[in-house]
Amino acid sequence: MKFFFARHLLALVLVSECIFAQQQKPFRTINAAHTGDVLGIFISERDSLVATCGLDGTVKLWRLPEMTPLCTGSGHSSIVNNVSFSGDDRHIASASNDRTIRIWSANGCTQEQLLSGHQGDVLCVYFSQSDTGRFVVSGSTDRTVKMWDWQSGAELKTFRGHTGAVTGVAFSYNDSLIASCGDDMQVLVWSPTSPTPAITLSGPPHTAPCTTVLFSFDSRTLASADREGFIKIWSIPHGQLLRTLDAHDGYVTDITFAGNNTTLISAGHDGVIRVWDITSGAQLDSITLGVPIWSIDVTSNGKTIVAGCSDGSIRIWSRNSPINNQTHQKR
Repeated sequence: MKFFFARHLLALVLVSECIFAQQQKPFRTINAAHTGDVLGIFISERDSLVATCGLDGTVKLWRLPEMTPLCTGSGHSSIVNNVSFSGDDRHIASASNDRTIRIWSANGCTQEQLLSGHQGDVLCVYFSQSDTGRFVVSGSTDRTVKMWDWQSGAELKTFRGHTGAVTGVAFSYNDSLIASCGDDMQVLVWSPTSPTPAITLSGPPHTAPCTTVLFSFDSRTLASADREGFIKIWSIPHGQLLRTLDAHDGYVTDITFAGNNTTLISAGHDGVIRVWDITSGAQLDSITLGVPIWSIDVTSNGKTIVAGCSDGSIRIWSRNSPINNQTHQKR
């Protein structure tokens, strides 16, 4: 009888260990990727390169999937808050507390342009995503959104409407719209050709400072996030609120779409990455990294998620299953 119970207990232990092992979601860590917090992550259109930036004032380029370091761009005199690839993967834009945006070559991280005009820290930046895109948008603590012709260095337009720092900007992938969000809890949608908002968003607004905003790749959906842990999903061009996700315990720091346009990945200061189906609101997957996360991006198939963390590390989560029913390639 004792032998039976011992064998039965051993079987339960083995089964439990097997289930536990299946539940584990290992991630790879690159320690000391930056000296200090990794504030920005952006994966290239071809899913072959990753640009990062951070508290140390540098922009770094890495090769996927190995995350081999390629080059470092130095030139900013303060924190670099955000980075963005151009649609053709040939250039990187960076936004800094030194009040400038700098454009770097993705071949060697050499500086190609300096954009200056904001009167406060530049918190966010985004390239137009067409292969011939010449435009960059930026947001600042000076409460403005600016659009630039990065090749000439010209400031083309200033959008005024926010009453607090602008914390997130994004171009739609057809380059027809610009979205911005800010500490004033507003999400505004602009036409690149008009100084007034082009779309009025209808539905309960954010009730906390907004942190980031992003269009889906088909430009039909807009997602915005805030410091209370909520993500809102809006239809474009109608501007209707489709869904609110109670996503994180506190500060949602970053969001990114997978290539199928319905899968959204979010990260927060709670140290968790969550994968969502925005059509149903269901959480599809999650992982706890154990450290506050500032920034994330994902490959088109949703399989590889790269996160920038507050301890200076980059963490790479290779998910077991890619996103199914992919309908649109990244950018």
